Amino acid sequence: MRTLKVLGFLLTYPSAQQIEVLSECREILRNEKWIPDAALRKLNRLMEWMEGQDILDLQEEYVALFDRTPSLSLHLFEHVHGDSRDRGPALVNLTNIYKDAGLVITTDEMPDYLPLFLEYLSILSPEEARENLDGAINVIAAIGERLKNRESHYAGVFEALSEAAHRKPDPKAIEEALAERPELGQDNIPVLFFVDEGLKRSQQMFADLNKYAVKPSPSLATLYDHRDHNSELARHLINHVEPFMGFTEME
Repeated sequence: MRTLKVLGFLLTYPSAQQIEVLSECREILRNEKWIPDAALRKLNRLMEWMEGQDILDLQEEYVALFDRTPSLSLHLFEHVHGDSRDRGPALVNLTNIYKDAGLVITTDEMPDYLPLFLEYLSILSPEEARENLDGAINVIAAIGERLKNRESHYAGVFEALSEAAHRKPDPKAIEEALAERPELGQDNIPVLFFVDEGLKRSQQMFADLNKYAVKPSPSLATLYDHRDHNSELARHLINHVEPFMGFTEME
């Protein structure tokens, strides 16, 4: 079922190579007829928009949406488990499911990355694919609603997935998901303000900030990063897999 693989492909980080094959993506979606016409028109508008954008602008918008906005994360378990310890075992279980199906992961992304999950569904029978899609449909629909509120063209992919599923999204569950963890929409970043005393002073501030910045070691950055999914998996191994337990300093 190549339609699901195409939908996942549209949610990957934009590249010139991706833009070049969008015409082929249109043909697959049109020929397989898995998506209703109304949803297909929105996907066509997404692809037309992508083709009309400068690639750097497209990449910048993608990062702002899916990498810097936790409530729009394409990692499904982030919406289900948050930062709890349940995420680690869930990632391991999903990895094993992929292996059992013969899917070899060749990306650095975690197994709950939506495009990767859709690639897995694409190798199943249509009935199995719909059933598995049903299990994630409320999360998918909630992300889609958030994108729709932002008037993002990417919302069309999530609407198409909702149309492809057997089970329609539960409006109450979506409403609760949209209201849950409102702090996700209020992420903060540190900002340094200083009085503008001219170009020379601004250049000196830039030099001082970058010259004396101390970069943490990779191991410490991994240990303290509670948003990165590779870091989450590393902490799970350290805390729960016997060969690693007791050999890592956690403070």
